Amino acid sequence: MNENNNNKYEVIARYIKDVSFEIPTPEAFVDAAKNLGTYITKIDFKSNPYKGNLVELNCKLIIEAPENIKNKIRSEIIMSIVFKIIDTKLTPDEIKKIVLVTIPSENFEFIKKVVTDLFQKSGFKNFNFNKEIDFEALYKQQKTN
Repeated sequence: MNENNNNKYEVIARYIKDVSFEIPTPEAFVDAAKNLGTYITKIDFKSNPYKGNLVELNCKLIIEAPENIKNKIRSEIIMSIVFKIIDTKLTPDEIKKIVLVTIPSENFEFIKKVVTDLFQKSGFKNFNFNKEIDFEALYKQQKTN
C-alpha cells in the first residue's frame, strides 16, 4: 500500500475490521429493497495511537432505516486505515486534520466500494453507495461546537 502524502504521513494498510449485516426476515429484505434510498448514513471516527508514530483510524459507517420503516435491515462496517506520521514537526491540530479530513477523504472511494459490494452480494443487486461526505465541512463544524 504505502501511500505517501507530501512526506507528512504514509498509509501502511487499509482493511475491513468488522462487519455486521443483519437481514432478520424476508419481509425486512423486501422492505429494504423498496426503501434503501430512505436509509440514513451515519459515520464515526476513532483513532488509536501506537508505538513508532503509527495510528489506526477506524471509520465506522452505519446504514440504518428511518423510524417509520417497520421491517428493517441494519448494516455497520468498520474500516481501518493504518498510517505512520513521518513529519515529526506536525502540530497536534495538523495531525487531527490529517486524521479527520485527509485520510478519510483519500480513502472514501475504497470505503464506498466495500459498502456497495457488501450490499450487492447480499442480494441488493442495484445498490450503489454513492453518498458524498464533506469531511472538511464536518471537521469545521466540530471545531466550532
